[in-house]
Amino acid sequence: MNWRRIGLLLALAAALVLISVWAQGYYSKKVFHMEGLKYAKYADLGSGSIEYRASFGRGEPIYVHTYEDEKRVEIAGEVYEIRAYGKESGHSASYEVSYPDGKTYLVKPFGDRSFLAYNEKGEMVVPGIRFMVGSQVHRSDPEEPRYFPTELAKAADEQFHDPNGSVGFFILALVMLIYAWCGFRYEAFQRFMFHMSPSNWMVDNPEPSDFYFFMCKAGGIFGMGFSLWIFFTQAL
Repeated sequence: MNWRRIGLLLALAAALVLISVWAQGYYSKKVFHMEGLKYAKYADLGSGSIEYRASFGRGEPIYVHTYEDEKRVEIAGEVYEIRAYGKESGHSASYEVSYPDGKTYLVKPFGDRSFLAYNEKGEMVVPGIRFMVGSQVHRSDPEEPRYFPTELAKAADEQFHDPNGSVGFFILALVMLIYAWCGFRYEAFQRFMFHMSPSNWMVDNPEPSDFYFFMCKAGGIFGMGFSLWIFFTQAL
């Protein structure tokens, strides 16, 4: 075994170790979304207060303060109060969300980690369309509060925070990327896959054609692109 191959194997082993360390830290986090941004715990400030931040410094820091009978979500100096409503607890609990301007919404559970919101008249409200113009978030309904009540209820309690991506899709994307790269780059792997095909078992001394090698490279490019799509859309 030459030094170049040894160096390649060591680099590959180091890359796998770094990826494993990154994945362990990344997928162990719990997150929630606010205005389309993903927030994760940044610091435990003590006395029942936790600071959450979005990645890359986007959005406002969010502070959650826990008291005996309520939770308060603080964003840009404004405080939103979340109180338990009724006698249910855990994932079956309902909450009353109060805004600084005095408006109040009732938030009821829907499934394991979702909520439905109702206004003071008991009418269900749904978030309108949101779109970005520069760094500003605009809404199709100007009467809609900036922070939707269901988002505030989820932010207030860690039991409703979601897993940070899918480790299963991450492993799938990684395996597919390695497989596609080998199929694109290494002729020995291409030949191995050719001889592993059941259609060639009944043929004496089969040999792959130039078209087969071309399709291996084309398939490898497609496979690498597809694995990256899985990674960015499903695993993160």
